[in-house]
Amino acid sequence: MTFDFTPGWLEPSATQSISESEPAPLRVVSVTPATAKAPAHPSNLELAELVQELFTEGSLTWDQLQSLSRVAELRPMLEPAIAGTPLVRRVSAHRQ
Repeated sequence: MTFDFTPGWLEPSATQSISESEPAPLRVVSVTPATAKAPAHPSNLELAELVQELFTEGSLTWDQLQSLSRVAELRPMLEPAIAGTPLVRRVSAHRQ
């Protein structure tokens, strides 16, 4: 997964020196309390689903999945994922 933090950085206008280009006008954005809310924390089910997805795609190792399954809040939701993991994927880092 990649993220583009500088959209348009190859465009000719973005490569001009500061002396050649005029500064962009400042834009004032007002923040109201309705838009200033922090995002909600993920639920335990959402975290367990994310852990399963990361393990399935290969971002998490077997050891990491086992470690996360020891967290009391995630244990009931991750036990099926651990039980359903094929033996081929159950490789610890110290056995490789």
